[in-house]
Amino acid sequence: MGNGETPSQTLLAQFWDKVDLRIGADGGANRLLSLGLTPDFVIGDLDSLTEANRKQFQASQLHLVTDQETNDVSKVLEFCHHQGIKGVHLLGMQGNRTDHFMACLDSCFGFRNLLEISIWSEAERIDLSTGIWSALLPIGTTVSLIPAFGPVTEITSWGLGYALAGRSLCPGQPPCGVSNLSVQPDVRIKFSEGTLLVVTQLKQIE
Repeated sequence: MGNGETPSQTLLAQFWDKVDLRIGADGGANRLLSLGLTPDFVIGDLDSLTEANRKQFQASQLHLVTDQETNDVSKVLEFCHHQGIKGVHLLGMQGNRTDHFMACLDSCFGFRNLLEISIWSEAERIDLSTGIWSALLPIGTTVSLIPAFGPVTEITSWGLGYALAGRSLCPGQPPCGVSNLSVQPDVRIKFSEGTLLVVTQLKQIE
């Protein structure tokens, strides 16, 4: 969990007892502790972790990374990679600072070939896909495909109202991949090259 916002107890409950490892990204640990949840590790430069909360952890649980050329998300992803973790769910990354969120996406892009990364908020899930993506969704779910990091080529989709039958998506060029809709429960996407942001709305847009 990051320091950008405080996810609801409902969102945290989806993951807390189902994941192998719970990590607070620096000040994110303060927020977790305030909700009565104690992460397994706290990782970052630890400049936002309060002294009172620092005392609630053993030294082995605090991973200080002093490198100031990387943000706390990068530090967490690096730790997960070295722990052999394959999938990472990031909560609390979409706060009031757009620059922080963009930096979070940039960090995730750097680990896209090493980890399966999903960013969660109350309203949506963002996945970084490098070739194949699938999900079981309620019919009528809004799904957006965004080529934020460059061209994504030869996209084929199943279960979406607007089927991308071998077309490519490029930043700043049509077609636009925003606001597609699931028409079948089983939605699948595959493509040849690039990195695709797949944004799934957890709440329907009115």
